[in-house]
Order: sequence, then C-alpha cells, then structure tokens
Amino acid sequence: ERGERGEQDQTGSNCAEPGKKVSKMTSNTSKDQPIVVVGAGLVGAMTAILLSKRGYTKITVYDARPDPRVGLSGPNEASGGELHGKLGNSLKRSINLALSHRGICALKAIGLEEQILEKAVPMEGRMIHPPGCMHAKDDTVFQPYDHRPGQAIYSISREELNLSLLLHIQRIPQVSVVFGAKFESIDKHARATFSAPDLDRPIVTEPSVVLGADGAFSKVREQLGRVVRMDFSRAYISSGYKELTIPPTPHGHYAMHPHALHIWPRGDFMLIALPNQDKSFTATLFAPFETLEGLGTEEEVEGFFLKWFPDVCSCRLMPTLAHDYFSSPSSSLLSIRVSPWHHQGRLLLLGDAAHATVPFYGQGMNAGFEDALRLYEMLGESEDLSEVFARFSAEMVPSREGLVEVSLDNYKEMSAKTNSRLFALKRRLDWVLESVLPAGAWSPLYTMVTFSRTHYHIAKAQAERQDALLNGALALLASAALASALAALLRLPKPRAP
Repeated sequence: ERGERGEQDQTGSNCAEPGKKVSKMTSNTSKDQPIVVVGAGLVGAMTAILLSKRGYTKITVYDARPDPRVGLSGPNEASGGELHGKLGNSLKRSINLALSHRGICALKAIGLEEQILEKAVPMEGRMIHPPGCMHAKDDTVFQPYDHRPGQAIYSISREELNLSLLLHIQRIPQVSVVFGAKFESIDKHARATFSAPDLDRPIVTEPSVVLGADGAFSKVREQLGRVVRMDFSRAYISSGYKELTIPPTPHGHYAMHPHALHIWPRGDFMLIALPNQDKSFTATLFAPFETLEGLGTEEEVEGFFLKWFPDVCSCRLMPTLAHDYFSSPSSSLLSIRVSPWHHQGRLLLLGDAAHATVPFYGQGMNAGFEDALRLYEMLGESEDLSEVFARFSAEMVPSREGLVEVSLDNYKEMSAKTNSRLFALKRRLDWVLESVLPAGAWSPLYTMVTFSRTHYHIAKAQAERQDALLNGALALLASAALASALAALLRLPKPRAP
C-alpha cells in the first residue's frame, strides 16, 4: 500500500505524486502544437498555467463567461477583501472553498502558494454547535482536524482564487484567454467551434489537443461520448442548499471563533459556516428540498432557525436571515462518474467535467487542482500524449470514484455523527494508533483525504480495513469484559436457604 501511494508524508508536508514513476522520458509530440483548454475556471486556469510550465507554447483557454478582469486596474488589485463587491459577474458561485493539501501542492507548483494563503483563513478544526446551544461562543465544542499542531484547511473565496489565477496567466505569453466564447462542438476533422455572441461568426480553431475543464455539465464530455464507449452517470441527492451570511459584529469583529469550520449538526440537515477575511462568515444550510422549499414565509424561516439553531437567533448572528433566505435559490447537489476520461492523445477531461462531487469533504477544487498537477507530473515523465492520457485516465478514474463515495459518506458524518461522543472517541483512538504504530501503518481517513495525496479509493479501502480491525478489537474487549463479569458473578457465594 505504501508503494501504491508513492513517497509521501501523511502530515501533508510532501507533495510527491501518489502514482508510480516512469523512469525515462519519451517523446513523439511537439511542444508547439496548439492546445485548447475549455473553461477558464479554477481547474482550466490551473491546467493552462501548468502546461506552460511544462514547455507548451500555444495554449488558448476559452470560456463562455464575461471577463472578470474587466474593471480591475492591475494584477495587484486581486488582494484581500477588496474584491468583495467587485466580482458580481458570472464567476460568482455559491459555497466557499476549503483549500487543503492537494490544492496547495498545485499552487506550490506554479509559485502561488504564499500569495493565495495570504488571502485565506486557516481552519484548524470543526466547531460543533450542538442542539440547544444558546451561545455561539460558550456552548460549542471544538474538534481539531488532527492531533499534530499546525494542521489546517483554508477557507477562501472561489472568485478571488479564480481571479488570482487569471491575473497570473496575464504574465504568461504562452497562454491566451478568450472570454465570451462558448464551446459547441468538435467535428471529424478535429475543428473546434465556439459560438461568440459579440462576433458576427463562430470561432473555429484546429487544435491538436482539447482539454475539457468546463464543469459538471460539460459539453466537451458530450463530444467525448460520441467517439469512445464512455460510461457516464449523474446522481442527485435529495438535499439541496441555500447560501446565507453571518456579517461582522457592529465593532467589526468576527461573530464566532474565526479559525474553525462551524457546524450545526441536526441529523438529516445541517448548517455550516466558513470564515472570510472581511470578518464575515459564508453560511450554508444543507437540507432536504421539502424542508428548504417548505419554508414559505419570513415567520416560518425565523421559527425554523429559532427551533434548530437558537444561538444564531439569540446572538443575532444573521440580522438579514429572512432576506438572505429568499434571495438565495435552493440549489442542487450532484455527483458525476465518467470512464474513460480521454480519447487517444487528442481529448481529455479534468475537474468537475470528469468527477463532480458533493461538497461535504471539501475536495472538489482540491481534486481538480490535483488532476492538473498529476497531468503535469506525467508530462514530465513522457511527452507521448496518447500514452500519458491513457495512463492518467486509468489512474485517476478509480481515485475519483472513491472521492464521490467518501464525499457522500461525509454528509452523514457532518450532519449527524459529529455530535456523538462515540464518534469523538473513535477519532482519538485513530490518533493514538497512528502515533504508536509504524509510519503509514494506520492513518485516519480524514488525514489521508485532506492532508496527503493518497488516492481516494486507496484511502477509503484502508479506512474500512482499519474500522473492521478496530471494531473487532472493541468487540473482543467487550466480550472479555462481559465474560469476566459473568465469572465474577459465578464466584459469588450462593445465598443460604432460610
């Protein structure tokens, strides 16, 4: 198992790739061939930057949205909270991002790790608000993510991160970005067509390679399905979400502990809140659609929150609750599985186009960044794109299917188990065993997923084996304790007859 993961440090300090390395470089392709990346979001932008670092010289990124850089005075303007309110365009998307080890490794590879972490707020654990909690500071329970100090994930604005990548691209002559161009199709002659409402005619290009980073409803994926026998599934869960806001206090401070992901676990629904640099929190209510849509008036919304999240109401954490609730649409959550991700050395999917997942492990963006990083690593081993794409797809498909599964499982953990003493006890046992056993012999699932580059399916399989061993050991201890108690009872003197 250690060999399958590659050389890595479970603390997350090592960015070594999790796959086996190819020892010699092979090449039968030109670095001057035109490459098209569809999608200038997080994964598309990261992919383009890494391809330029690998020496490719003709990279064009197309995106259907307006250019978010318009109106900014220069590359240094993408800093701190100054961008809040400036990005009210189509880059805006719900749910803050939780940046962790896999994503940080990709940022490190392009030299933006420090710049991006300066815009982020570290979260060292979960702050649990149990049922009946009346005060957001005094009645909460902190659960660290790891027993080692310094381990944290980072809350960051999606649009600020995306804009930082796009501004970085402006300094790379090998990469150009075309906004307002919607991908339509690829024909049998490998011509890619983009519709452009601002132009009189479509944009037609003849790239050697098309990389699809165009999200969960990918049109590149549709084209891939026309040329390969592709397995594809899309599954929605019964819950959706609404995004809400916890503003700074009247004195300009955080209303709650800033270095934690706050969770109000309530069984089949939950509220979470992630800190922002401007001292606000982005809060998200995850609940079944019948719950979200069943609250039809301001009084019903306020009554629901007063019943289930009393500290939110008693502490006036959401002064604009009703307005925010009805201003935010009820959004869906889905998972996507695709196999294979490629066609020869011509077409490849990355990010949500290949493996969209529910957000409950905070790994969607991190996995997408790791896709781009893993492709970059493989292109350093071989320049034969047919070989690289096939190997990349074979390695990443099972990993990302594992991501879908652990993300779905983590909804149950966050919404119900985090409030359980038994759950807290098991985490401590995991940490003890990790500390006393040889390195790599025992690792908690959360550590493998969040603080390493262990492939997700391998992490899931190891965690299941560990759970089986731990549950078996606890069952033996319980049986031994019961047997000892029975033996003690049998040794007691029999009562004498009157």
